[in-house]
Amino acid sequence: MIFQLNDLCLGTSRLLPEKCRTCGWWQGHDDGWPAATAAAAWAHAAEESFGRWGKLALDDGRLLGMLQFGPAGLFPRSRKLACGPPGGDSVLITCSSVSSPELEPVRKSLLLAAVTELEGDGVETIEAFCRTAPAERGDCHLLDEGFLKSCGFYPVKSSRRLRLMRLELAGLQPVKYRSRKSRLKILGRIKRAAPSPTPVPLCKAEPRGKAKAAMPL
Repeated sequence: MIFQLNDLCLGTSRLLPEKCRTCGWWQGHDDGWPAATAAAAWAHAAEESFGRWGKLALDDGRLLGMLQFGPAGLFPRSRKLACGPPGGDSVLITCSSVSSPELEPVRKSLLLAAVTELEGDGVETIEAFCRTAPAERGDCHLLDEGFLKSCGFYPVKSSRRLRLMRLELAGLQPVKYRSRKSRLKILGRIKRAAPSPTPVPLCKAEPRGKAKAAMPL
């Protein structure tokens, strides 16, 4: 299958489904962004500090899948989770989705593209939260724990319902001294990763004015 990978940024965020455009859970808004101006302000800050906040897979303008990530500091919710916070210098993968189950291979391509770019940027650590127990249906999805493990992520800290996973890119060596063989080993592991089932939800979107308080995870 041939598709195009684009950065998730101000110019491409309009391609996201409405539930993603209005979701501000990771930014600390349980019932979605209080106003479009608040979402735009966060997007500007994310773009100025990191250039983009994820990757999109597109087929002739049609969205096939997305992966959101960025410096952990961009996502205040990560500091409130019981098994957090992520490392101060890590890049956090928050959520991912594909438009249909048969497009699961797209998710792997998104992760591979993200790891390749972040490794090239000098990022040494990527982290992601995953569920340790089933959850109700919702709009915000975490990557599957088995999928993350098969990509080289390992558990760092667990709570009753969540687990923080980590992928070391640079280890103890500066990125510029890392061997090509080492880089290819990391990328090859992701290419051979086990198929990821539909990620389980983390947050449950509620109609404005009827939001439930977020429970500690």
